[in-house]
Amino acid sequence: MLLINLFALATLWDGNASRTQISHQEMLVGTILTTVDLVTLLGNVVVFICPALEKKLRTVTYMFILSLATADLLVACLVMPFSIIYEVTGVWMFGRMFCKVWISFDVMFCTASIVTLCFISLDRYCSVVTPYRYTKQMSRSRCIAMTITIWVYSFMISFLPVMQGWNEIPGMDFENNRECVFVTNRIFAIVASALAFYIPFLIMCTMYFFIYQASRLKAVRVMSQTLDLHYHPDSRRQDNLQLEHKATRTMGIIISAFVLCWLPYFVFNICIAVSGSQFNSATINHVFKVITWFGYCNSTINPLLYAFLNRDFQRALKKMLVCRRWRARVDIGDDMVSIVTFTKTVQGAECSVKSMDGCQ
Repeated sequence: MLLINLFALATLWDGNASRTQISHQEMLVGTILTTVDLVTLLGNVVVFICPALEKKLRTVTYMFILSLATADLLVACLVMPFSIIYEVTGVWMFGRMFCKVWISFDVMFCTASIVTLCFISLDRYCSVVTPYRYTKQMSRSRCIAMTITIWVYSFMISFLPVMQGWNEIPGMDFENNRECVFVTNRIFAIVASALAFYIPFLIMCTMYFFIYQASRLKAVRVMSQTLDLHYHPDSRRQDNLQLEHKATRTMGIIISAFVLCWLPYFVFNICIAVSGSQFNSATINHVFKVITWFGYCNSTINPLLYAFLNRDFQRALKKMLVCRRWRARVDIGDDMVSIVTFTKTVQGAECSVKSMDGCQ
């Protein structure tokens, strides 16, 4: 409802309370972006509802999924709607002060989303590499502290520098009532990009690399221990190979989606700051808007990657559906498994093999 009201306001009025002419192309852009916003909103709301329907989702690990959904939901509610109005009308009509607040929201929620993805990779690393110490390492109190750290960290590199004007370039200013552009000087662009993206990205890649190695090693060890002289296509060895392949593909999709959405923005942002290019260039301004929305789209696909592919989440999602016939025919994400699911399966197979030697 907020989005509809704001969009109607933007269609009728600009900063000087005069009629704004909206072209068909701008209306098409507004419709597409509004659809992205609504899908993002709906997907992340579902992530919050599902734990009430499926008890198995009420875990410590799911706290990080909820933190991610919170950040992405706030992007959909407090960042995307105003960006849509700005893109369609070409006029910022909410004042200079709210421009800074909106930019701070943008940086804070997107940073919280990225850093939460980093913590999810750490959580999965502990689950895969040190599964027998995972419960102690990831206790509920520790996960709560880590979640609070994520949001305090995101606040410190968003509201504090933006409201203090540390990002601004001396001598560069925009029309107070018509433009709202996030301008960054060279130092701020490099430091903020490193803290908000490059460091979490390196941690994610490192964690998933170790996860892949550990999962592959466990699968190979289990397969070698369960290899039967009377091997046949339905044996455990083939099942483990399929699980390993699916888990590897899941990690590839997670990394690829993250890089596709955010890498162009942060590379372009640093290039602009280092080269000293001006935002008043129409080409640069247009490219920056496009890659910014690519980053927003990460909030749209995160529920698909981190929640919808979880089988417990799938069960909760099916409980929300009314049509039993459709529910029986469709298995969401049947071709994909989570890394944690694969690990538990391999651990179970490993324990079964060791049980002959006294596995507890």
